Amino acid sequence: MDVFGVHHDLIAEYEAFTSSLVAVRDPDIESHLAGERERKTRWPDPKLALNPTFRSGGTVASLCDDGLLHPMCREYFRHKKHLNDSGSRTLSLHQHQREAIAVADRGDSYVLTTGTGSGKSLTYIVPIVDKVLRHPNPDGISAIVVYPMNALANSQLHELEKYLTWGVPEGHRKVTFARYTGQENSEQKLQVLQSKPDILLTNYVMLEYLLTRPDERRELIGAARGLRFLALDELHTYRGRQGADVALLVRRLRDACEAPGLQCIGTSATMATGVTFAEARKEIAKVATRLFGTKIEPKRVIGETLERSTDPGSDAVPGVHPREPLADAVRRAAATPHELPSEYEALSRDPLAVWVEDTVGLAVEEPGGRLVRRPPLTIPQASGLLADASGESADACHRAIETVLRVGAKARHRELDRPLFAFRLHQFLSKGDTVYVSFEPTGRRHLTSQYQTRVPDHRDKPLVPLHFCRDCGKEYLVVTRPAEHEGAVFEAREDPDAPAADGDGFLYVSDDRPWPDAQDEGAVFRRLPASWVETDDDGRSTVLKARSGDLPQEVWVGPDGRAAEPGTGLRAWWIAAPFRFCLHCRTSYEQLRLKDLAKLGTFSAEGRSSAVSLISSRVVRSLRDQDDLTKRARKLLTFVDNRQDASLQAGHFNDFALVSQVRGALYRALATAGEQGLTYDRLPQAVFDTLALPMETYARVPTAKFHQRDLAHSALREILAYRVYADLERGWRVTMPNLSQTGLLRFDYTSLTEIAHDPGSWEGCHLLLTGDTAAHREQLARDLLDELRRSLAVEVECLTQEGFDRLGSVSETHLVAPWALSAREPRVRARLAYAGPGRTGAAADTVHLSGLGGYGRYLRRIGQFAALPSPARRASASRSPTPTPSSAT
Repeated sequence: MDVFGVHHDLIAEYEAFTSSLVAVRDPDIESHLAGERERKTRWPDPKLALNPTFRSGGTVASLCDDGLLHPMCREYFRHKKHLNDSGSRTLSLHQHQREAIAVADRGDSYVLTTGTGSGKSLTYIVPIVDKVLRHPNPDGISAIVVYPMNALANSQLHELEKYLTWGVPEGHRKVTFARYTGQENSEQKLQVLQSKPDILLTNYVMLEYLLTRPDERRELIGAARGLRFLALDELHTYRGRQGADVALLVRRLRDACEAPGLQCIGTSATMATGVTFAEARKEIAKVATRLFGTKIEPKRVIGETLERSTDPGSDAVPGVHPREPLADAVRRAAATPHELPSEYEALSRDPLAVWVEDTVGLAVEEPGGRLVRRPPLTIPQASGLLADASGESADACHRAIETVLRVGAKARHRELDRPLFAFRLHQFLSKGDTVYVSFEPTGRRHLTSQYQTRVPDHRDKPLVPLHFCRDCGKEYLVVTRPAEHEGAVFEAREDPDAPAADGDGFLYVSDDRPWPDAQDEGAVFRRLPASWVETDDDGRSTVLKARSGDLPQEVWVGPDGRAAEPGTGLRAWWIAAPFRFCLHCRTSYEQLRLKDLAKLGTFSAEGRSSAVSLISSRVVRSLRDQDDLTKRARKLLTFVDNRQDASLQAGHFNDFALVSQVRGALYRALATAGEQGLTYDRLPQAVFDTLALPMETYARVPTAKFHQRDLAHSALREILAYRVYADLERGWRVTMPNLSQTGLLRFDYTSLTEIAHDPGSWEGCHLLLTGDTAAHREQLARDLLDELRRSLAVEVECLTQEGFDRLGSVSETHLVAPWALSAREPRVRARLAYAGPGRTGAAADTVHLSGLGGYGRYLRRIGQFAALPSPARRASASRSPTPTPSSAT
């Protein structure tokens, strides 16, 4: 697998995603952001870490032969792949696993602190199973294993099933186990209460309930009288107040179970923080003793025992790498990577491979000479060290390191079946913060993307965040005017993304496009949105009374954020929140309830779920391109804080993938159709053909033939038509604008040009239309149809209640998720458009177009009244339109 290629593709796509959130207009800000990208501020170079090789501790079979384990452990602990697999070979143990088994056999409590992937769970599962086999307790619980998260308990439940039941005949299943964490249903809980398993898996919250709920205390705690083992997984999570709660819980459990000889076991990968392992053992033993309430000796803190994978030679001096052989190996790996040895034994002796393990993988701890892991390095850091050691260029060293790691990951040990180098890249991705600026003119203002309240070394100069118009990229200072200062002070908002409060607003600063002076009414009217201006019968334009208080106000602001005298400080224009229109591009927002997040972009509001979905999809697509990976291995595992977040992210990702598929198919179908485009009746079939989904991905009966197959195809086509229409709704995805909003999809209307030029089609219409030019009629009609389409005032069956219900029934019969409509999926409604004003309490699925509305004012704005003499204008103004429904197709 080409890990570096996967990483490169991931960073490129994530960078493109975050860069596309906001189109920055100001060249200084764009230059500042480009510098951030160059410095990799939001996605620093990944940390490289080698998974070490653990010293062998023999096999389970050999420990059974030595009498350290019960003979039946030989049958249980084997490599198994499926339910009926009895195991191809016995498990091989690491040295620290063997040490833990030996300590447990002596009856001592202990703590295991080894790295991730070191098999910590076996260090308590094997001893527990051995003890249950040697001293059966048919009606009691012998061990309680406590996990901080249910996900860990679920994972361990699967491991126990694999070892203790897979391939094991019924009569040989001598050790029972069960999970009791709160996620079980009533029947499962009752079964646990009745069965009294040998091993109980739970979490510390449920363990508290077991001690306080009468029935569960009687059945389970009563069955745990004389409890032999208590294991706490992920010991490092129990700290502070939670650690104190768990420590008291352990003591209460010991008393309730009447178990003075209880063996306590803890595991953790991140507790060894001492300078040396000996110092770390003392500190860990002290913490574990306090937590368990029983003495844990430092010698009972078990760490990992590592060994080398590479072979520097018997006469090599540790840490010393001869320059010439190393330089030759670097040149060979960088220029001719195919000449690098691919066999395990040969590559393990290569000077470059030895150097990589010594520098990135292992270090020798003084004074004892114990091998320990090195802290992770970035590849540029490692390349710099290799350049110093070999004398070759940093670029050549960079390529050489990546090459030897790629080859080392494929070179496998013949007997142990492990790679020479198992390495990890730890990549941290940050959405970053928004841009902050000082109250100073363009070109002199301080710019930063790190949250700060003041300009460094200038405590008198505050910093405020910037938001950007989503249409033109013009920046706005996000400020507030505290009431106690009577509007004379401008400050940064405490939470720029929170709903606007009194005094909140924005400052517009522009040298090339300043807001015109209030005395120049013509210039002001040309810059205001069309819906803010009304024109009377005599052609005079005035600002709507409802908008007269929302006009931009010129202000002057000093570097300290205080209002300044005109002509001094920073010249800006104040507009109160919520954001109503862009002073630069005139984009306006009539729905004031729409959050400012949908109008103004910021680099700190990428949408976490969208970012995770994009990262996940990129990784999965990269994995699918890896020919050397099996289908089973091309998967991504993601951890989240809790089940709610996991459910939310899973739903978001499924929706993300579905929308992306439909949009991609639509775009490709249009590209195939060329300039003639696709009519609405041909669209579903074209999208269906472009998707070319295998039947097993969408059909409820994948093997259906003939008529049933045609019904499944028809159902999918109808679903695709609905998805396409639903995705055209305006403004419902902030971070995923649809194809129309991004300019990748353009609509035209059948015969519109011919209708506009045909006088007969306009006979009997309003005088303003019959006397208008054909080109102007076409423009008006197109604008009206666009407005109706964006509002989903379209006449199509699938958007009606009856059509949606029928579609749900058809999809349930013939399709499976995610293509079938979910029973809980809300319907995207078609709307009815009325020529006339709306009434209070009108249905939400209606659109009203009146002379006083935004579209009506737009018509006046573009000057259609100038086409007729004054009497006709007065006649048209005197008419009162009757509301009638209309629709666009």
